[in-house]
Amino acid sequence: METLGKIFNSNHRVKIMRLFLFNEELALDIDDVVKRTRIKKPDVRKELGMLIKIGFIKKKTFVKKVEKKSRKKNAKQEFKNIKVQGWVLNRTFELVRPLQLLLVESELINEKDIVKRVKKSGTIKLLILSGIFIRDNHRVVDILVVGNNLKRDILNREIAIIESEVGREIAYAFFDQKEFEYRMSMYDKLVRDILENDHKKLINKIVK
Repeated sequence: METLGKIFNSNHRVKIMRLFLFNEELALDIDDVVKRTRIKKPDVRKELGMLIKIGFIKKKTFVKKVEKKSRKKNAKQEFKNIKVQGWVLNRTFELVRPLQLLLVESELINEKDIVKRVKKSGTIKLLILSGIFIRDNHRVVDILVVGNNLKRDILNREIAIIESEVGREIAYAFFDQKEFEYRMSMYDKLVRDILENDHKKLINKIVK
């Protein structure tokens, strides 16, 4: 009970735990965790310390590709490999499976929050959840968005926020209404993959 108490008294901790549970073989350094969870570095450092203490993650040194810094303007982008200290899920931790059931295989994010975020990008005519949101890893797309006057930068930003809550990258596709209707008429493979398999329509103003 003491371990459970330490685990569930922080929303930041839950986000970080879900990140490691979804990427159980992937080593991450502190910059990776900050970027993926959108949590401030001091808070990430604090939560990682607690997760190491209870045995949920363990330290691991790994090689990471980083961009070389250049003083020249318009210099060609180059990368180098460096050794960094990071962490990886401790798969022998006694609560890994129960935590996967609770944090990964349960509802990943409130569907109303997804609707609210996606609506910021334009007039939404169709919003479908597939893939990870229905526990089907064989689907090509996790979220399909169809609308008018969609603002790609805003949609990208809001999807990134959803990814930080879920704990993994999300495959998504978006079309304006005319393009989607054309794809429907041509029996487009991607559209068929979504509509002909299990999915959830959160907004539907065009598909019968």
